[in-house]
Amino acid sequence: MNTKRLTIAVSALAAALMCGCARQDDSRVKMITEATFPPYEFMRGKDIVGIDVEICRAVAQKLGREFSCETVDFDSVIPAVISGKADLAAAGITVTEDRRKNVDFSVPYVKTGIVVVYKKKDGFAGPDQLKGRKIGVQGGTTSETYVLEQLKQEPDRSRSPAEAVAALKSGRVDFVIADIDPAKNCVKGEADLAISDFITSEEYAVAIKKGRPELLKAVNETIAEIKADGRLAKWIAEYTAESDKLKDK
Repeated sequence: MNTKRLTIAVSALAAALMCGCARQDDSRVKMITEATFPPYEFMRGKDIVGIDVEICRAVAQKLGREFSCETVDFDSVIPAVISGKADLAAAGITVTEDRRKNVDFSVPYVKTGIVVVYKKKDGFAGPDQLKGRKIGVQGGTTSETYVLEQLKQEPDRSRSPAEAVAALKSGRVDFVIADIDPAKNCVKGEADLAISDFITSEEYAVAIKKGRPELLKAVNETIAEIKADGRLAKWIAEYTAESDKLKDK
């Protein structure tokens, strides 16, 4: 290798090292999620499946790229996009102003909200009943934010809604706050548990690293297309039906 080529090679290596963990692979789209949130993402054997997975796969298809998906703890999902370890984050992520400071969000693809899971024998009359009680949540979610900001107290944090509901059943917490879909799945078949009406209104969107306008454009166009041609409604119906069966196994 001559000196000129060696200099170019060293410069390229230095640039790569400076980029750290940023993804440079333009041949595929990598999605990061937290696969304990049916029907949006959950495990089917060793495969990660769900509504969010189909949305991100459709983005990859639109771009003509391969698709891959990885699951991590929920509080690591957005940091993975910020650091460049993943291209897209989709995990039933609620759009909030705090999150907007760190990532760009696609147009919303579903409207939803959080609810209270409670024991029927205790009843639930409204949010005022939550104050001063032990509240279980999945850490890193808007349910946690609700307890911190609206109730002005520390929640009991779990790694998943199912884990939080298990704490409710064992008596370790008095109530659980969770997104409506996993809450429904957690109380299915539990005769002593019930869920409240929405206590907040939220929207889910795909998170993208700031400074990637072409990828953001592709995601927004994909969401518009899958809504218009019925694919999104089909995925919601299919994965909701599949996730409804998970508690029966």
